[in-house]
Amino acid sequence: MQDTTSGRIGRITAVNGDCLVLTRPGHDPWDALTSWCMPATPVERRDLEDREQEAAAA
Repeated sequence: MQDTTSGRIGRITAVNGDCLVLTRPGHDPWDALTSWCMPATPVERRDLEDREQEAAAA
């Protein structure tokens, strides 16, 4: 998911009504309203998956 207000890509880890909790490796989770978010592109998803794999290997 892309948080359009910050340009950050994250994985949804919780849904609290109209608020999503997004996370990405090496960063604290953050809240984003669903109206601020849009699906990540395939390239953005691959980049996030690569970062998650690197974090898991470290």
